[in-house]
Amino acid sequence: MPHQRDRNAFRAAPTSPPQTANIHRFAIRIGWNGSTYKGFQSQPYGNTIQDQIEHKLQCLFKRHVGIVAWGRTDAGVHANAAVITIDLTDAEVKRLATRSDGDMQASKAVEAAQFLLQALKRFACSTGVSDREGRLRFGSISALNVVPVPLSFDARYSARWKRYVYYICSGGESIDIPFAWLDYSWRVPWNLDFDAMVKAAELLNGKEHNYEWLSVIQNGELRSSRRALKLTVEEVKFTATLSDMPYFLRHATSAKLYKVTATSDFFLYKMIRRIVGMLVSIGRGHATLTSLAACIDMHDKSIDCSKMKVPKELVETAPPNGLCLEHIEYDIPI
Repeated sequence: MPHQRDRNAFRAAPTSPPQTANIHRFAIRIGWNGSTYKGFQSQPYGNTIQDQIEHKLQCLFKRHVGIVAWGRTDAGVHANAAVITIDLTDAEVKRLATRSDGDMQASKAVEAAQFLLQALKRFACSTGVSDREGRLRFGSISALNVVPVPLSFDARYSARWKRYVYYICSGGESIDIPFAWLDYSWRVPWNLDFDAMVKAAELLNGKEHNYEWLSVIQNGELRSSRRALKLTVEEVKFTATLSDMPYFLRHATSAKLYKVTATSDFFLYKMIRRIVGMLVSIGRGHATLTSLAACIDMHDKSIDCSKMKVPKELVETAPPNGLCLEHIEYDIPI
């Protein structure tokens, strides 16, 4: 069985700079609209965030530049804080530094980072898709910051914790929600019990629990499913009046927008989407807080949960479009 590091980390391809060269490492914070992409990790058909970033880097450096990523996201998931690293040779850094408009008194690595940031801001990702899809994707991926880091820095294993947010738009069956929110939230055509969802989140918040039943455990998973999670649910107010809003932000007066925030040192596969699905089920009244508490307690006390039956009302998986990677904390600000 492969080691966790070899199995999950995205390492640079063999065409990266030779180890004998003087190497400089850069951490890049990336954000994207994941609506038209098949997730982050590279796939044979090239329709992923990693493929598009590496294509852009190849255009810049005239060679394949493999990236190391913090982890991965599913198709349709968005990000505002994904972190990747790339390794460049001393000659490449010097070449970028001469093209930078930054302070020439700064180090060449800093000047190269400034140029990289400008070169990767709001670039179009049209490779491997039709012309129409390419136009829809213009600026869908963007570098938000570039920082020189030591070679000991690892985008995945240097992370201290991560924070995800998930947005839910709710209301009656005929509810109208803003067009702009359709790609960034789960449109729920029901009224939800906000207080019940808050209480459900409080049952999981803070203490260590076994999340095996609230995730999809993949073959070969080596990480423990028992984690401490900070979980909150809050209502987000629409601040502007309807008459002042452009058409793509207008909504019915009865529409509600909820924000679920989850923070932990790592998350299992589909863990957050399963948690959100559970919260919505509680909010709809399809499941009770009593059954949730009993299920949590049962799994926390058991070593082997594979044969435990979980009420089907508590295992709904929320769609990916409401999910966004909001922040990754490192010792080095990125």
